[in-house]
Amino acid sequence: MDEFNYELAFSRNHGITTEQEQQRLRKATVAIAGLGGVGGDYLITLARAGVGNFKISDFDEFEVGNFNRQYGATLSSVGKPKMTVMHDLAMDINPECVIDSYGEGISESNIDRFLTDVDVFVDAVEFFEIQTHRMIINACRDRNIPAIFGVPLGFGVGMLVYTRDGMTFDDYFDIDYTAALEHQVLKMSLGCAPAGFHLKYVDPESVDLSQRKAPSIASGCKLATGMVITQAILAILHPEELKPIPYYTCYDARLNKLKKGSLWMGNRNPVQKLKFSVAKRLLGL
Repeated sequence: MDEFNYELAFSRNHGITTEQEQQRLRKATVAIAGLGGVGGDYLITLARAGVGNFKISDFDEFEVGNFNRQYGATLSSVGKPKMTVMHDLAMDINPECVIDSYGEGISESNIDRFLTDVDVFVDAVEFFEIQTHRMIINACRDRNIPAIFGVPLGFGVGMLVYTRDGMTFDDYFDIDYTAALEHQVLKMSLGCAPAGFHLKYVDPESVDLSQRKAPSIASGCKLATGMVITQAILAILHPEELKPIPYYTCYDARLNKLKKGSLWMGNRNPVQKLKFSVAKRLLGL
């Protein structure tokens, strides 16, 4: 067995990163909450970039229903904790990296510990857990930690960046937390992907927000990984390049369409309000 050598393992990054930048990645700490549809792939991609320190969280186990999209889902991992499986895969790439695990999930009781000394947070929390997204993103804002969020939608992705210079979570998404969960999820979906490219081909009958059900495919998840992890690396090496909300990016690989811009007023934008009304009717909400 060859002995691990950090410089050799990540030498092909050079030319895209300088030697000094690679060392910054080696010393950086990235927090990832959720290791399912996209989170596991986020961890592996960052490990292959040479990031040396992680804080990861997930309390779920792999199951056969994860096979179509989740990095660590295999017959040999069914029934095993996602966090344990992904921890071992990342360590097999870089045995020198340090990984702190939070098997109980992230809550108000451990958010301080989870975000201590973190350079960037990558949000891979189950999409329907609105309050958890909000709690962690607000905590990042309080601590001046940039956060990256990507949502696979069909063969595309909607991506947002949160920093202290951008809008707050509540101002951007304009979610009524007294409303039914499906209304909250719809509001968040519209804010994540204002372009709505996926609506041209995704079967609305496959979506049941009240049952926390929506389709997802591996290529969309992989696209999210490429876009989100690029922003996470920029947050470490070139934070001045980040464009926080209300700026957004939507790309759909099937339609080969890109839309990016600034969503004035977030979901309070009159066009967004109209989209919300139309979407509710289409989904029978």
